[in-house]
Amino acid sequence: MRVIRRISAVLIGFVFFLAGVLKLMDPTGARLIVEEYLKFLHITFLMGFSGVIASGMALLETLLGAAQITGVWRKVVALVTGVLQLFFTILTILLYVKNPHMDCGCFGEFIHLTHFQSMVKNFILLALWALAFIPLKKLEFTRKVKYVSFPIAAVSVCLFLLYSSINIPLVDFTPFKPGAELMLPEDIDDPNDDRTPTLSISDATGEYVDEKLVEGDLIVISVFDIEKLKPAQWERVGQLVQDATAAGFTPMILAAATPAMMEERGTAPEVLAATFYADRKKLLTLNRANGGAAYLQDGMIVKKWHVRKLPDRETLTAYASEDVTESLLSENNRDRVKLQAFLLYVFAVMLLM
Repeated sequence: MRVIRRISAVLIGFVFFLAGVLKLMDPTGARLIVEEYLKFLHITFLMGFSGVIASGMALLETLLGAAQITGVWRKVVALVTGVLQLFFTILTILLYVKNPHMDCGCFGEFIHLTHFQSMVKNFILLALWALAFIPLKKLEFTRKVKYVSFPIAAVSVCLFLLYSSINIPLVDFTPFKPGAELMLPEDIDDPNDDRTPTLSISDATGEYVDEKLVEGDLIVISVFDIEKLKPAQWERVGQLVQDATAAGFTPMILAAATPAMMEERGTAPEVLAATFYADRKKLLTLNRANGGAAYLQDGMIVKKWHVRKLPDRETLTAYASEDVTESLLSENNRDRVKLQAFLLYVFAVMLLM
């Protein structure tokens, strides 16, 4: 029975840890999920804190998972986990009954569950929790070395969150991930399908020019919050427009704004000339960084950059001369290896120490 209880706790810990890390890797995506929940629960007055709530909940999930895997402070961890799991279960029951058009966001963009699947998943986790921790009086003692491995894992997770906060996600699981091909709205059956990489843009006159996104080599810059883009970042965007043009690319700035809003900010003429307008949520999905850029070749997404790490002319020239397939494979493999290395390291710390 002791072995079964321990295995159950580790299984719960693994699910919590993985769910938390996937959301920590994509803080912006986690914020969007929280915003959907706040709308569903009619507590939109908390919208201003959605980012803090998202990162806080994801961090709590991850640390609780690490605590269950290492077995530290078992009674306290059991109580906190039980309360949180009960809350998740009630929430998913409400989602199943009301059936809103939203994703549960349990595992970020990695896995998308239906409301029924999410509810069943939570019932299973509740059963595992009962098997692992009831009765609370009979919980085993923890080896002292685990009180060393848990802090190491916790610090590593916090550093991972810090890294993710100033970079685009290491691995992109959105429909607009590198390798995906954009589809024109008229070419899809269901325009409400969020899993289809489709994007609609218009010029300053309001005319839709979606076909421009699937023609030639493009550097597409996403600006979904123009008020929050700092002057220094606007300078980088303007420099990228010049460098992209010199390297043989067609620069396009996609803004979730109006032409009047862009002009009010005193936007440079060369930037205004390259500006088109699109839906804010789509731009957030295309690139999680406000002012971030993406390289598209004939509608296929090849590479993305954070606004802090926009490419210079030399880098763009190198990309223009490289084979797209090689660029995709090298970039994707490198980032996936980084994520896998981080997960292997943390699990080795938690399980082997």
